[in-house]
Amino acid sequence: MIELFAFTDPQARELATSGGKGANLAQAAAHLPVPPGLIVGSAVYRAFVEPLRVPIRAVLTNAAFDHAIRSTRIQALILAQPLPDALGDALHTHMTELGLLDGPVAVRSSGTLEDLPGAAFAGQHDTLLGVRGVDAVLDAIRRCYASLWNAHVLPYRERLGLDHLSAAMAVVVQKMVRVSADEAAGVAFSIDPVRGALDQVLINAAFGLGESVVGGEAPVDEYRIRRDDFSEVESVVVDKPVALVDSATGGTREVALAADAAARPALDPAQRKEVAQLALLAEAHFGFPQDIEWAWQSGQLFLLQSRAVTRIPARWTRDESAERFPNPVTPLTWDLCEAGFHASLNYSFQLMGLPPFGEKWFAMRDYSIYGNQNAVDLYRGRTPVRMLRDVDSIRAALPEIAERFGWVQELPVRWMRDLDTYLLGIGALMQEPLEGRSLAQLWDYVQRINALGARYFLPNIAISLTQATLYATLLAMLRLALPEDEARHVFDRLMAMADTKTGQVNAELWTLSRSVRRDAALTAAFVEDDSAALLARLPQHPDFAAEFTEFLARHGHRELDFDAYHPTWLEAPTVVLDQLRILVQQDDAQRGNGEHGPRAAQMAMEHAVIEHAPADLRYLVREVIRLARVYTALDDLEHYQTTRLHLPFRRGLKAIGAQLVQRGALADPMDVYFVPLDVLGRALTTGDLAPITPAAAQHKSGYQAACARTPDWVYGEAEAAPADGVRVLKGLGGSPGRVEGEVFLVRSPEDFPHFPKDAILVARTTNPAWTPLFYQARGVITESGGPLSHGAVTARELGLPAVMGVRQVLQLLENGQRVRVDGRAGTVELL
Repeated sequence: MIELFAFTDPQARELATSGGKGANLAQAAAHLPVPPGLIVGSAVYRAFVEPLRVPIRAVLTNAAFDHAIRSTRIQALILAQPLPDALGDALHTHMTELGLLDGPVAVRSSGTLEDLPGAAFAGQHDTLLGVRGVDAVLDAIRRCYASLWNAHVLPYRERLGLDHLSAAMAVVVQKMVRVSADEAAGVAFSIDPVRGALDQVLINAAFGLGESVVGGEAPVDEYRIRRDDFSEVESVVVDKPVALVDSATGGTREVALAADAAARPALDPAQRKEVAQLALLAEAHFGFPQDIEWAWQSGQLFLLQSRAVTRIPARWTRDESAERFPNPVTPLTWDLCEAGFHASLNYSFQLMGLPPFGEKWFAMRDYSIYGNQNAVDLYRGRTPVRMLRDVDSIRAALPEIAERFGWVQELPVRWMRDLDTYLLGIGALMQEPLEGRSLAQLWDYVQRINALGARYFLPNIAISLTQATLYATLLAMLRLALPEDEARHVFDRLMAMADTKTGQVNAELWTLSRSVRRDAALTAAFVEDDSAALLARLPQHPDFAAEFTEFLARHGHRELDFDAYHPTWLEAPTVVLDQLRILVQQDDAQRGNGEHGPRAAQMAMEHAVIEHAPADLRYLVREVIRLARVYTALDDLEHYQTTRLHLPFRRGLKAIGAQLVQRGALADPMDVYFVPLDVLGRALTTGDLAPITPAAAQHKSGYQAACARTPDWVYGEAEAAPADGVRVLKGLGGSPGRVEGEVFLVRSPEDFPHFPKDAILVARTTNPAWTPLFYQARGVITESGGPLSHGAVTARELGLPAVMGVRQVLQLLENGQRVRVDGRAGTVELL
């Protein structure tokens, strides 16, 4: 069966059928000025190339051939292979129906592997212009098929790890916009990906067909237009001495322009505005910034192609990373997790209907982790919140919400199902004997841990992103009915309580503290002894020691830091004793009457919100509230389970480090964390350990220096200190309420034992290991994070005012300084 689809056919929108270009054109044709056309489906190519697979594979596997020879031989096979007669007949019928036989058409390659993460294949395959008649179109289709095997495409696919024979080609046959020599065509970006200006449209234009602009070889005009009011930011007009136009005999030809014509702008101001508007229309249609090709014919503007902008200059800041990675990270830990993180990121974007991101989202700079803030801004706000402008918009969007976001209800179930496989894998890895294994075998063990973690982590970023989206959606709904302050208050009440794993662990810690308080001698030891002495004393209290050991067996994988270089609770039990010391100083009366009161208030608020919602939207409102809580708990649980990787990682790397010490390559087994992944992997695989010693020394020194300084907030830019006399520090509201008190700065778990009762906790960020401090605190201030951070969620649960994301707060405040915290306004006033 010959698969031909008009742009208006729903099947034409499928990437697997139509390739990247074809699918985007079919989607755009519904609402944008796209010239008519059809798509020769990828199944036609697969059937065409099937008889050639054996000889193609023989060429690919012949070690004597380079890429150029392979390309020449495979293309010769394809160009000699006849197309089926039925394709010509079907083309004639469809082209007649669409009016494509009346003039020239453009025949464009549309690969099915286009627009994968980091694999745009831009300009890699052929486009043929000015094609006339069915026979010429058939020949052009065969040439498009051959271009799948262009010499420069072969190493491109190999570098990306893509199988040559899994690639397929659809072909777009589209009515050609016949741009004359005094009209213009070109490209436009709905944001500026060159300078990273997200508030500007960038336009490149030339006279004649836009192929000269796309090819990048001809001089072009460049215009920058503001997105908000379409005013002009900048225009650069160059001499454009030649215009490319279609030829009456087929193909294209160049036309020389007179000097005065060549020097004039390709677009007048009104046309620039129209092109900018078209770029923004394409962005609105696809829900993401677009790179479009456009052309003018007889005063009418056409869209020829549209695809997502997924590459933009990086601007490295700590905005997105300081909460997740508050401290410097050793090179090996980062190298092991970076690829898995970015794979999870693009998996999450795919779930959310967003295009993949082809660059790095996070990167290590001077041992601190920075986020690509331009990428964050590029993807921010591409959520269903845009459908929630008013109640009528919500009603109209219900079918789309059901179709596009059904996975939000399914993901928690799938994640819990797959969790068992991961936990069984962790258990098996922890049981493997490592004694007597060679370095190569130990390295294989570490790689298997990493592979298990990467598979498990694949959907986990989607959980965090979805939690943020649900919070934004719920708040947007509340704002439709309530003033801002009241909407925030209702939101805080609805989300104040969540059944998190951290809450369960903290409840177990509280139970342990009760056991301590029942033993007067042990209680005195908690008050008088340091944690090391206390740990040594525990065997004298066998009942508590047994409870404590069971607690560590269940939760000992909890981390002190993201970096696996640092020990877990199981390896540093004194940290848990420090947490218990705080709880032992309290009693049940101080802790309150449990959760009954707050939870009842929360449910009453939920009932009131649903009762006041329009009847036909109550199910949606109820589901958004429910899912926001589900994802709050799930986000916490996935972090809890992710940290189980620390135990086998530390076990395997400790064994490697010990052997490297025995062989004189390292001075300390833990120094293995300072050896980058590529250096360590190559050394352990080849047996040449010499590069390990200098690499470890260099990176250990750099890491230690990084630990002694505060990283730039924007990489490479020293941050100015606040002006003298500034008395109010601004951050983000994390938990509502006001409180005054003296601050205490906690920089690491080593400061836990010294935290005074009723102080205001100040930290770079917090994680679940810090939660007992909250029971002793009056308020919370963090340097990083926002309303979804651990500190904010815990503060809301306990009713503590909290302000997050106060830049330089650890430098600006000193222990004992008195401040006023306003968790609703997000301010810290120095008193």
